[in-house]
Amino acid sequence: MSLRLASPFQDHAVLQRDQVLPVWGWAAPLTRIRVTLAGNEAHGLSNAQGDWLVRLPALSAGGPHTLTVEAAGETLTITNLLVGEVWIASGQSNMEWPLDQSRPFTDEAIATADFPGIRFFKVGRRTHLGPHRTVDGSWQLATPSAAPLFSAVAFAFARRLHRELGVPIGILSSSWGGTIIETWTSRSTLAHNPEIAAWFAGYEALTWTPGRWKTVGELGSDGRLANPNLPSDPGLTQPWHSTGLDDSAWSSLQLPASWQSAGEKYSGIFWFRRTVEIPADWIGRDLELHLGAADKQDIAYVNGTEVGRTGKDREDRFWNVPRTYTVPAALVTGRRLVIAVRVYSFLYDGGLIGPAHVMRVHPAGQPDTALPLAGAWRYRCEHNFGVVTVPPAVMGHGEPNSPHMLFDNMIAPLVPYATRGAIWYQGESNESAPHLYARLLRDLVEDWRRQWGVPSLAFHTVQLTAFRSPLAHEPDSKWARLREAQTALLSLPGTGIAVITDLGEAADIHPKNKIPVGERLAQSALARDYHRALVPNGPLASAFTFNGSSARVVFTDTDGVLSTTDGTAPRTVFVAGTDRIFHPATATIEGTSLLVTSPAVPSPVAVRYAWADNPEGSNLTGASGLPASPFRSDRW
Repeated sequence: MSLRLASPFQDHAVLQRDQVLPVWGWAAPLTRIRVTLAGNEAHGLSNAQGDWLVRLPALSAGGPHTLTVEAAGETLTITNLLVGEVWIASGQSNMEWPLDQSRPFTDEAIATADFPGIRFFKVGRRTHLGPHRTVDGSWQLATPSAAPLFSAVAFAFARRLHRELGVPIGILSSSWGGTIIETWTSRSTLAHNPEIAAWFAGYEALTWTPGRWKTVGELGSDGRLANPNLPSDPGLTQPWHSTGLDDSAWSSLQLPASWQSAGEKYSGIFWFRRTVEIPADWIGRDLELHLGAADKQDIAYVNGTEVGRTGKDREDRFWNVPRTYTVPAALVTGRRLVIAVRVYSFLYDGGLIGPAHVMRVHPAGQPDTALPLAGAWRYRCEHNFGVVTVPPAVMGHGEPNSPHMLFDNMIAPLVPYATRGAIWYQGESNESAPHLYARLLRDLVEDWRRQWGVPSLAFHTVQLTAFRSPLAHEPDSKWARLREAQTALLSLPGTGIAVITDLGEAADIHPKNKIPVGERLAQSALARDYHRALVPNGPLASAFTFNGSSARVVFTDTDGVLSTTDGTAPRTVFVAGTDRIFHPATATIEGTSLLVTSPAVPSPVAVRYAWADNPEGSNLTGASGLPASPFRSDRW
């Protein structure tokens, strides 16, 4: 069949209400196309290459509907379509982070995820030189069985919109952990940014050269670097997976955890072993082994025999995916199970990272009888790769952080699917150059609006959370500057922000409490795009005045109330004089403004609040209870 529809047009799709609906695909060249939906009909003609696109009239929320496409005797039909609100959810790992990895915060959300009107289309990963017209993916209904793999932030966002708007919600989920904003932006937009011109020119000078493609020939099938030439494998020649191995001299670690948390500050290959005693009535039965997530790849053995493996070459997409392997009945010959797991991480952290409640073993189909596996395991290093914090990647084909790579592969194929807007959680991977981020973010928003041909396309971003060692003030904080760049986007109409400095974890760049993040994005959208009587976000500093010994900060988005989360005076407020040295200040709330003074600064000329990677004790809020955004008056 030559007749095809674009990737998002599949059974169970959600279509955007109250907007003209583009429908497109491919057919034999110069073929008449007829499309019908909900009593409406549109006709078109495929071009010389077979591409076609028609536009159907706008529909009100509802359904289910059936869409039919006819061309030259061929017919395509997709069913169970709903009309409601469609949003793109994109960014890096904190947007990608699934509900299942956010437990226990998401236990209730997963158990009650019975929403036929909430549907997710997860865009498959790809890093091939583009541009591309199609993506892998299918629409999934929100159910307790499907929801665990949904983006936790996007699910919480969709759930709140669904409950408050009473219409179907569709999420086009397109994210990739550890990625920079430049990879999500089109080539034409990047080429107009003089601040990255040298980097961009260097990339294009190398990408198509014979030397680059000689390297590509040595990569895995996905275009990424294959495993390095490792020395002989002592774990298998010893062998470390066998039942007879004496591991009493190995170190012990409470799992789930990364081996870096045990002081092994490097990437590499580690073995983890644990012996458990099972009930006698399990003998001779198939078992299910649930290891939780293995960062990044693993091979699992039970009683000396491999029972499963995940990942190969330089694949990193499984680092937070829970492993479930079947232990064949033939291996369950006694009450003793010797579990050995070889975990391979070529970048950043590694280990069996859980979560704890997922780590268990039980007879197939009987989870209520499970034995927990979280706790003390023996471990030993097989290979030490040293500290690896930069991907050993070659820019271009196969590398997700190449310029416009993920735009070409994971955004462009969605254009021009009708959508209300986008939610965006990204920035951690751009911390090395926060001074560039304000333009890059604005460029991305305007780029996507041009691509979709929708100048009003809504865009709501998550401001970076708190991370690293808590400090009241950090003059050179890169995360504070990046938050400032994210907040600057609000000068662009149709944008919003979710401030989450109160939800961070000092030791984890992936804080687990994701539900409030999505709900705050939803509140921003409900207020700004759906015109609900809500404060869109916490207080934002809007004006600064300096008068003698004091500074005054005026706020918007307070709903008439400026306060603190704990009823005490505002903390993490600092002022400086012309010497540019900041000192702790006393801040007094006066209506919707702060009066700030410090005996150490008789004539302040600059004021800052929560200016640190992890602003310890920041407590300013408004009537909504949402945290105030960090700010500074200076641009030093």
